[in-house]
Amino acid sequence: MIRTRARYWNVAEHDQMPLRDNPEVSHERSDVNIRAIVVFAIALLVAAVVIHVALYWLLEFYKEEAPRPAPVVTAPRTEEPLPPPRLQISPRAELAEMRAAEERELTTYGWVDKEKQTVRIPIDRAMELLAQRGLPARKPAEEKRKK
Repeated sequence: MIRTRARYWNVAEHDQMPLRDNPEVSHERSDVNIRAIVVFAIALLVAAVVIHVALYWLLEFYKEEAPRPAPVVTAPRTEEPLPPPRLQISPRAELAEMRAAEERELTTYGWVDKEKQTVRIPIDRAMELLAQRGLPARKPAEEKRKK
């Protein structure tokens, strides 16, 4: 129940309640323009149909105008079957063998290219030499200008 000016009104009867307090205040009926929304939706639907029909026609036109690719000439088939793929028999043993070969290259001396006189040294020795000699540095810009 709602009490208004010492009179009790039932909430269900609220719509029938007289507007005695503020007769100029009422519900706003112009919030949403339903007609404009419906017209916009119909226009949007018509535009979508027209665009889809035009695209279908355009793609059919391009399909007819597109040059035909030349037929692909394939090599004649031989009766010999292809060899089966080579599978690893023992992958763990092959991995251990590969790592051992890499370890030998990192820890021993050897030739990389005899003709060019290029050798390989152990990585520990290479790090020692690098720590002693340092990295090659560029010449300062002033020295380059003087030359």
